[in-house]
Amino acid sequence: MKKPKFLYHGSSDRNLKVLKPRKESFRDEDDGLVVFATPDKAYASCFMVNTSDSWVKIRHCNPKEPGPWHFICSDGERFKKEDKGGAIYQLLSEGFTTDPNKGAGLSEWVSTDSVIPIKKTVYDSALEAMIANGVRVVFIDKETMERIEESDDRGWEIVSKLKPVSK
Repeated sequence: MKKPKFLYHGSSDRNLKVLKPRKESFRDEDDGLVVFATPDKAYASCFMVNTSDSWVKIRHCNPKEPGPWHFICSDGERFKKEDKGGAIYQLLSEGFTTDPNKGAGLSEWVSTDSVIPIKKTVYDSALEAMIANGVRVVFIDKETMERIEESDDRGWEIVSKLKPVSK
């Protein structure tokens, strides 16, 4: 894959001047402190609310084609309480690397150096940012989340029949 010129980083913090490497979340124990970024603005928008894998799954569900990102949330009320908006920061890709065998593969890039954003787009709502950037957001119950996780098709059969959240 050709290295993109720009990458994006989503955050609930609208006032970052410098993105510093940290280990709040990680894709591999060996990564150490990193700044995460993605060439996909839609994917970046999914990280404007602090969530965990226990109640949110972010993925391409369709096994036949990537299609849109899906933000699958088993606690819509919790999400709405946590959604204070945020920003998507545009970054130059210098110093970033990717490993197709880790985390979200080519959608996930990391830098071990601090990064100064070149631009930011502020959003009052992470939900609105995701929808505006083409993410298919669905709020479900815990039982449905369990069925999605146990499915053989990454949950596509179930998720494809769910009505996405709209503004």
